[in-house]
Amino acid sequence: MFSCLDTSIVSTALVTISVDLGNSQDATWTILGYLLTYMSFAVSFSKLSDIYGRKNLLAVAWLFFSGFSILCASARTMTQLIIGRALQGIGGSGLYSLAQVCLVEQGPNRPEVVGALVGLTLSISYVLGPLLGGAISGWSWRGVFWINVPFGALAMIGVYTLWPEERRTKYDSRTAISKIDFIGNTLLIGATILLFFAIEQAGSFVWQWSSPVIICSLVVSGVCWILLSIWESYLFYGRSQQIEPIFPLRLAVGRVYLSCLIVTLLTGFIYIALVITIPERLQIVYGDNPLGAGIHLLPMLGCCAFGSFLGGAVSKQKNLTSQTLIIASGLQVLGLGLLYGYTGPDSPTQIRFMLGFTAIYGLGVGLCFAACTMIAAIEARNDDLATAQGAVAQSRIFGGALGLAVCTVLFNEKLQRALGPGSGSSLSPADLDELHRSPIAVVHLSAESQLEVKAVYFGAFRNQMLTMLVVAIAAALVSFGTYRARPSPIIEAMVGHSKDRTGDVDSTAGETELESSSSVRSLIH
Repeated sequence: MFSCLDTSIVSTALVTISVDLGNSQDATWTILGYLLTYMSFAVSFSKLSDIYGRKNLLAVAWLFFSGFSILCASARTMTQLIIGRALQGIGGSGLYSLAQVCLVEQGPNRPEVVGALVGLTLSISYVLGPLLGGAISGWSWRGVFWINVPFGALAMIGVYTLWPEERRTKYDSRTAISKIDFIGNTLLIGATILLFFAIEQAGSFVWQWSSPVIICSLVVSGVCWILLSIWESYLFYGRSQQIEPIFPLRLAVGRVYLSCLIVTLLTGFIYIALVITIPERLQIVYGDNPLGAGIHLLPMLGCCAFGSFLGGAVSKQKNLTSQTLIIASGLQVLGLGLLYGYTGPDSPTQIRFMLGFTAIYGLGVGLCFAACTMIAAIEARNDDLATAQGAVAQSRIFGGALGLAVCTVLFNEKLQRALGPGSGSSLSPADLDELHRSPIAVVHLSAESQLEVKAVYFGAFRNQMLTMLVVAIAAALVSFGTYRARPSPIIEAMVGHSKDRTGDVDSTAGETELESSSSVRSLIH
């Protein structure tokens, strides 16, 4: 919950932070820096927990998250804050991915409840994030990060005192380390970070798309993706019995799971971008304060929470996860279509219509969260359970980071055409450069310039909604890939996982997961 909370809590405090630290041009990197490490380490944490145990890795994640929250709260410059956020994101990545795995293994007796809980937790986090960010930043934005420290300490105490004993194959340090896929982890992190660095820097006009820095970043990122595919294939086909791949290819060849993964990525593209851009729009265009911007997100996020519970409930008696996901994708298309098609004079009276449309979209997202969590748990083999859930977590954040980067590009392209050189705008080149890096730089401009930027932002937001609508339509089409005419009942699927687990465990097979059926016992009673 706290890892997701920190994804959105900064969104409503971003204007306050940029004013206090005197740097608005790099402000968006406080979010992107967190998201980049947040998504890069999700699968790695899940896989390492197979080797060193869930409890130990969860404690490490809490230590990173809480420890570097102190660095964020103590930051005196924007650079210090960005570095702290990036390191904090490593811990947040572990909390996010391991929480989903642990809920499946140690959670309630019914898998439909697990799916609802995961979706509900995500929804509540995104509800509380903007509200807390707006409320706390009214006192001091540093409190946004200090709040993590006491809760992190309590969580670590709880992990070591209340966590059930883990029964797993024991390894000495050398054997355990030799099983870690260092090459795969390095390639994955390099591929994702270089890709988003290039998109963000070029989209912000820091570098031209044709510059050597951007071209090299994109080329190296592409090479890393190719090498990652080759390396994971090498491990999958048994060329190395010692190293455990971070993402077994048997997951990628499963139609249902792969479709679920793609839908998760596309949903994250839209959802996380909206959680950031809507408060930004409300503050820039409508003059909301941070708390007001957070409150205006409640309809979307509240419906998302309701949809999460509903998504689990509808599959209580029968496996309707695929149908739920298809309907969820349709609701997202409907909500975004209405949001895009909504036109009229730019006045505060429009807000109520915008909030109603985002509520429809939020209901679809909540249903999607629950359905995708359940599909991933059903489709994965037991020895791939942690990796499958970690990949779902990582793809959602990967999509969100990509969505934010694309939104930046769309805003800057609109800004450059409307207010760039030769447009007759009152903006100076320095003002334009700051706006390219972050729209919230508008707070430092004159009243005349602010009106010009608001008009541009209104048009850019419409372009962003069109892009998100296209992505939502693509997600709806892909969601049909999860359909099966006769899906296995959820309970039977979990029993099948248990049989796989008990049939594969022996002292010489190199099994590194929790032994026997202890990790899924709560799901099949």
